[in-house]
Amino acid sequence: MSLLAIPLGWLMKCCYYLVKNYGIALLLFTAITRLIILPLNIKQQISTSRMSMIQPELDKLKQKYGKNQEKLNEETMKLYSEFNINPMASCLPMVISLVMLWALIPVVYGPLTYISDAGKDNVKRDADFVKSLYTVSAEVDDVGGKTVESLLEGVEADKRAETLEEKLSDKKKYPNTVKMLKGLSDEEKARIMNAFADYEGLDLFITDPDNFTQNMMKSNYGPEVLLFNFKTKGDGQYLGVLNEDVQAAIEDFNYTAFGLDLGKIPTKKDATIAIPFISFVLQLATMILGQVFSRRNNPEMKMQSSMLTMLFVMPLFSLYIGFKFPCALGIYWIYSSALALVQTSFLNMVYTPDKIKSMAEKEAEKAKAKRKKKGPSFLEKAIDIRNEQGSSAPSVKEAKARYSEFDDDESPKKLSKSQQKQAASEKLKEARRRYAEKYGDTYEE
Repeated sequence: MSLLAIPLGWLMKCCYYLVKNYGIALLLFTAITRLIILPLNIKQQISTSRMSMIQPELDKLKQKYGKNQEKLNEETMKLYSEFNINPMASCLPMVISLVMLWALIPVVYGPLTYISDAGKDNVKRDADFVKSLYTVSAEVDDVGGKTVESLLEGVEADKRAETLEEKLSDKKKYPNTVKMLKGLSDEEKARIMNAFADYEGLDLFITDPDNFTQNMMKSNYGPEVLLFNFKTKGDGQYLGVLNEDVQAAIEDFNYTAFGLDLGKIPTKKDATIAIPFISFVLQLATMILGQVFSRRNNPEMKMQSSMLTMLFVMPLFSLYIGFKFPCALGIYWIYSSALALVQTSFLNMVYTPDKIKSMAEKEAEKAKAKRKKKGPSFLEKAIDIRNEQGSSAPSVKEAKARYSEFDDDESPKKLSKSQQKQAASEKLKEARRRYAEKYGDTYEE
């Protein structure tokens, strides 16, 4: 997935340097990626509509051959061939679209990695560093509501880092911290202790839910977007704990949209509260509009209970998530849902049922002309071969019937395995010979 994220990261970087604002760049980026997968969406729309168009014929086949699954499959394949329909055509565009959207996640969550000039290794180290700071801060707070500063009360300045490391080595009080520090190098441990020793109140800043949340700390990409809070919160007094090139990148980066800080967790204290709700409304509208057009294109379609559930569950889930993650995620969902509304309306207005029916009829006529000129399609040949060959080997009863024209001296009552094998081989050769004659080929044994 990272391989696909690299070119998408280049695209995002171009968008940002074009407008110098991450919020607007994200809109351009979302629009362009939507245009990239639009041809796939068009194919999916046409394929889905054509499948709906032949649904009455499929229902007739089910009623006629419902008890004969093999015949039903054969007639269904013939119907698909007649209308030049690939039943899997609607799945591939959906899969590719999902892969594309999944690859967008690290790009949206990694503005410093994919857009800024900061070293990727330094960005990752700072993200991991902040995770470590959060682990220590949260656990110290859990132990009787203490702060790091309370652990260092009365300790001389040059001994603060050493004293803190010593006190945090208590496995009973700080098991998570001890486990975390055990996996770090001496240099990384020293950096953490020095950060707390040099920046008073850093632990309170890190555990403030308006700045950092447990959800983001557990995310593979989350901590990176939260690094911007070192600039925008606390008057930037804690920015110095980060690497110099990361500091410079954050200082120079416009990580806003419509005046809102995108690294901020939405809260009812300001306008960011509107972001999750707007995202919810647009996603719900997109799903409802899709169902409206589906019912219009296929009036006989019945709304399944599972689909009705998904209609509300997904938007509600996005509403919940919207309050747990930075505004950047909600803004991206707003852009994506708004463009999806436009795209759904466009596809259903342009590719109407009548137009798709006309396209299907023309393609069917072309397919018939092609079959007359070049012979049957691969699917038709496959069906004919199966019909010609029948089962791979005759049963003992069939084999005996085949030899019944001979007298007792020429055909034994009970066939041996070699005779059964010979009979099956003769049947296969005869089927291949007839198939070759039918399509003008030469059969050689």
